[in-house]
Amino acid sequence: MAKPGQRIVAMAIDESEHSDNAFLWYCENVKKDNDYLLLIHVPETYDFTMATVFPKPRDLTGPSVVETLLKELEQRVDILEKKYREKLQSKGISGKFRTGSGKPGEVIVTIAKEENSSLVITGTRGLGKFRRTILGSVSDYIVHHSNVPVLVCRMKNQNS
Repeated sequence: MAKPGQRIVAMAIDESEHSDNAFLWYCENVKKDNDYLLLIHVPETYDFTMATVFPKPRDLTGPSVVETLLKELEQRVDILEKKYREKLQSKGISGKFRTGSGKPGEVIVTIAKEENSSLVITGTRGLGKFRRTILGSVSDYIVHHSNVPVLVCRMKNQNS
């Protein structure tokens, strides 16, 4: 838990190198000694209704598939949390890890607001205009809906 007077910085993370780059950029350019880093992860979700609706081979349907997918998802989240806890410890940064479910942009903005963050940092996949229009962009959503400043870290070799 953040102590009184600490600046709370929210950072959206996932398993990509874009998150690793955003973390490194924060450490090298933005970090203050008294920061509290709130790491926010929104795991990928699956449409489990499809596992039981359509006839498929036995090993691809039913509760066992859902259970397997949920266990794999939980393991991936645990690995990500451990990785970033180690990063925090190695850099001497206090903070915590939170997860949420739903649309990533909405969840990140909501958690950052709940935790009274004063800044949100996110990486970007560098989608082109067409793909961003079709797929949507988490970073665009955060920029347009956050009640605090947002820093979007682009990879050095990304083109606009």
